Amino acid sequence: MLEVMTLHREKIAVVGLSGIFPGANDVDVFGKNIMAKKEAIIDVPPGRWAIPPDQVHSTTYLPDKVASKRAGLITDFTFDPHGFALAPELLLSLDPLHHLVLSAGQQAISHCHCTEQLKVKTGVILAAIALPTQCTSDIAWQVIKENRGHELTRAQALAAGVVSVPAALLARALGLQGGCFTLDAACASSLFAIKLACDQLTLGRADMMIAGGVSRPDSLYTQIGFTQLKALSPSGRCSPFDRQADGLVVGEGTGMVVLKRMADALACGDTIHGVITGAGWSNDIGGNLVAPASDGQIRAMASAYKQAGWSPNDVQHIECHGSATPVGDGVELNSMKTLWEDAGIANGNTATCAIGSVKSMVGHQL
Repeated sequence: MLEVMTLHREKIAVVGLSGIFPGANDVDVFGKNIMAKKEAIIDVPPGRWAIPPDQVHSTTYLPDKVASKRAGLITDFTFDPHGFALAPELLLSLDPLHHLVLSAGQQAISHCHCTEQLKVKTGVILAAIALPTQCTSDIAWQVIKENRGHELTRAQALAAGVVSVPAALLARALGLQGGCFTLDAACASSLFAIKLACDQLTLGRADMMIAGGVSRPDSLYTQIGFTQLKALSPSGRCSPFDRQADGLVVGEGTGMVVLKRMADALACGDTIHGVITGAGWSNDIGGNLVAPASDGQIRAMASAYKQAGWSPNDVQHIECHGSATPVGDGVELNSMKTLWEDAGIANGNTATCAIGSVKSMVGHQL
């Protein structure tokens, strides 16, 4: 990927925040859970998977088995279909993934300045990895196990949509007319969505953007998939950058931000939760799902710092990918070490930077 245009990078204000995560139905509770060191990893409850967890669990890596029955799951969320520009009956029939998107999107814009006129130039860019959801799993069961594929309806097809539906659904439900799309760039998807949303604002194509990501697959698929990659934690504990780390824990949830150009946010009197001053991206051709390439990470980070006009020496905290796979964590640590060394931050320097990953508490949100 080659970015050929040079943009005058204007500071972008975060004027809205929302999230629904394991153990937290809003960002306030999420923040309190972090401060209280509250872990939200649980045993998969009965009925969540198509088969009982005990029947598919194995303490050794075997085909079509899971190495752990623990995950970061949302268990106490109830969707309210009202307050949207779509029929409640239709919304109730959709997949739980779409319910998370609608609720979080509604939350995100509820506390910032948003008029009907502004909605005309408000866009949506969301990340959603193309994985089997609860509805697609149910359809597969209906077709393969019950031989009832001829009975599929348009409503089922819409409910099962992941590749394009989330952003389009949210834009339609909230009356946003500034363009929308859903993307899949693997684990970088949400940051990718935010970067592209910032570009839309910088180029003047939109005056407000909703960006973020959602992940709510049928976790039986992801548990089995990561088990086959030998990346799932058999202990069911996610321990990023820890000597005892033995793999990732699957999680689910959604997080969104509402973005405006800084001057517009100040003019509207919005609460500014944060400021985005730079973003970097790069291709990682030499890596794979569990072993990324360090040079790609370094190029992306160096680009972001250069754009922001910052030195790595200025940073006090880095929220890392930190998936708790020993190889992946090792590559990420080496990338940060190289970044600091290239900036002249050698051992013995008095500057310190804390690193961490919230995956230890809610699992890998993909």
